[in-house]
Amino acid sequence: MSVLTVAIIAAAAFVICVAILMIRYLVKSSRRASLLLNVSMELSSSMERKTLLEKMMAAAAKALQAEGSSVLLVDEKTGELYFEVATGERHEQVKQIRLQPGEGVAGYVAATRQPLLIPDAGKDERWSARVADKVKVATRNMLCVPVVSADKLLGVLQVINKQGGKTFRKQDLRLLEMLASPAAIALENMLLYEALLESMENLRVTTAAKQRMESEMLFARQIQQSFLPQYELAAERVQLSAQLIPAREVGGDFFYYTLLDERTLLLCLGDVSDKGMPAALFLSGLMIWIKAKAREWTSPAAIMQAINEELSTEDSTMFATIFLASFNLDTGRLVYCNGGHCPPIWLSNGEARLLSGDRNLPIGVIGSAQYVENVAQITEQDTLVFYTDGITEALNTEKQLYGTERLYELLSNIASAKPEQLNEHLINDVRLFCGGQPQADDIAVMSIAYLPAAQKEADRN
Repeated sequence: MSVLTVAIIAAAAFVICVAILMIRYLVKSSRRASLLLNVSMELSSSMERKTLLEKMMAAAAKALQAEGSSVLLVDEKTGELYFEVATGERHEQVKQIRLQPGEGVAGYVAATRQPLLIPDAGKDERWSARVADKVKVATRNMLCVPVVSADKLLGVLQVINKQGGKTFRKQDLRLLEMLASPAAIALENMLLYEALLESMENLRVTTAAKQRMESEMLFARQIQQSFLPQYELAAERVQLSAQLIPAREVGGDFFYYTLLDERTLLLCLGDVSDKGMPAALFLSGLMIWIKAKAREWTSPAAIMQAINEELSTEDSTMFATIFLASFNLDTGRLVYCNGGHCPPIWLSNGEARLLSGDRNLPIGVIGSAQYVENVAQITEQDTLVFYTDGITEALNTEKQLYGTERLYELLSNIASAKPEQLNEHLINDVRLFCGGQPQADDIAVMSIAYLPAAQKEADRN
């Protein structure tokens, strides 16, 4: 056999080995992606504390082939970590223990926000045997990762003792870190939902008229402020400004935006039927579901349909009109779904025109309603103005409506203004038109400008 033949055979063997390794890698990556998707969808299906956390830890233990798992939450008053839920032997005894700030492996991870792989717990200087001594369960090895949302530490996840006497590896730690991301979203939504339920219960038990009024305003303000994002956003390629003016101390109009990923911005503006505390409570539940479903779905129509199915009940008398859209920062492609809301106004080349499309039913009317979406191509230097009917239906002293024609005319004259200036001009013009007439309805407006890349860079400088 010639040297050339041997070289060819060796090269072919090398290529085959590389191909086998690549196939194994792709299969493993596909399995992990499928696992993360299933975990995310499973966690978004419930906001009840016990059920949610048990699902979370069961998923972690199963994915990592661990003998036990637990989630420790942060006590915001004391800084302690406490075992909210645990799986494995003697889990009820584990839940009685509270760790001081910085204590043990979990305390270290919480303090540093760095994940840890401990191959031999007994030999690690950060290891605290207090938990193991309490429950009489030896810990051989463990993984522990922080659970963080919007730079806020919610707790830590940990799994102990790889099954079969094995030891956890680095790829196990990476997988647990991946699982911590949907866990953080689920925990944040759970805590917000519990705060809402607590507020509703506190309001229910307030019987005296004065106490009820004071509690209503206090809880409503806290609820609304906790769900709304910042009123200004200056991100890559976009500049956004919003204003919210309730007719009472609290109202049912709202705006929301968030980056679904580095290139996709979710935009939402809506109007809940009724005003005051009932509208604020319904709005809060609605905002929780928007946040939860936006992470599960990327299609605006799918998000709307999923939320509508959750909020449409036989005994519900409230509904909300919503305009929901996803905006691609690279291409300017706007995918939107209108749930019975005022269509936004599109400012382009100094002209104002309606962003037309299908108009679906409001959220909360019919649970089986189907939602469809439309697509528009936004070009550089265009601006979209979202608003509620508190603007077009504002009344002057002669009971005349502000109307869409006056709105078009005003926006056409100031089409080149920045979003913040657009909003200010619009609000001031409505007040001028009303001539001191009391505001009858909530007002919300959100303007977003699509900037050329060069202009955005200039704004930074």
